[in-house]
Amino acid sequence: MLRLSRYFIRETTGLYIFGVAAFCLLLSIDMLTTWSKFLLEQEASAATVGRLMLYKLPMFLHLSMPIAIVFAILLATGRLAKDSELKAAYSLGVKPFNMLFPMLFFALLISLLTLLNNGFIEPVAQRSYDQLVDSFFYTKPPPETQTNVAYRISDDSIYFAGRIRADEFDSNIANLSGIYVLRPDGSSISAPEGNWNSEERSWLLYDAEIVQPDGSKEVRPELSLAFETASDAAEVLVDSASLTLAELNNRLAEAQRTGGQLRDLRHSFHTRIADAFSALIFALIASVLGLQLHGRASGFGWTIVLLVLFWALWTLSGQLFEQNVLSPVVAAWLTSGLVGVVGLGLAWWRLR
Repeated sequence: MLRLSRYFIRETTGLYIFGVAAFCLLLSIDMLTTWSKFLLEQEASAATVGRLMLYKLPMFLHLSMPIAIVFAILLATGRLAKDSELKAAYSLGVKPFNMLFPMLFFALLISLLTLLNNGFIEPVAQRSYDQLVDSFFYTKPPPETQTNVAYRISDDSIYFAGRIRADEFDSNIANLSGIYVLRPDGSSISAPEGNWNSEERSWLLYDAEIVQPDGSKEVRPELSLAFETASDAAEVLVDSASLTLAELNNRLAEAQRTGGQLRDLRHSFHTRIADAFSALIFALIASVLGLQLHGRASGFGWTIVLLVLFWALWTLSGQLFEQNVLSPVVAAWLTSGLVGVVGLGLAWWRLR
């Protein structure tokens, strides 16, 4: 069985590498088609185009590594079925269920590599990609912006800003608009504009109106409020796509402590993990179907069917999340969860 397992893995590995390369090539062609006119207008050099492709490669791998496992397993088992090698193994007493394990072991290794790519390599590459793209359009990249952001501070005060925009010249300063602060004693403060100073841990409000619980009002040209958080303005405004899993986890903990927005952060965090381990789930259902194939044509046919279904589920879950139909965790794990349940059911029904 050990020799047979090594043989299966060897057959699958070559096809897997080919599949990853093919899917990355298709994605890069699609990207170049989108960018081609602009790159020609900007007279971008071959080196610049190469850097764009290099920085986007981790994103291509994010999509290609889980999908290619389906391609590799189904074509490998289709070839084994065509040459009657599966029948030979079955005739020697090897149970189909036992033949799942080498392919699942291979898929587990791929999932761990994909997790490393999704969680750590891709965010770093995304930062470099954004800087390179911004250099085409701006002498200075546009400041990061967030809208409708709320925080709960340690004294139970609620701070809200309609817009937070990073300062162009100082990363420790963010410009605030549409400010409203609710204090534990029932008083409230509103201001049209202000600044968030990360070094001083404060919000400075301009033309602030203070309303006491008894209804009395007071207007101050400037009002400084303590704003104690573990994160500074520059960290909060960074796009989640540019954060590693560790940084996302820290941002989630801080947002939960201060009452910040959690939905997008949770979805990004769980999506990266779910997408990585989808390789293992996809390998399960591909193996179950592959071990029942009768030839290479069947393997190729099932490859097309499964890839279309997986992509449709991925797209649907993302759209349902955007429409607030699904929670972040459910949307992230929907594809892997459904495929996993179907795969386990098929394995129990057809391979036991």
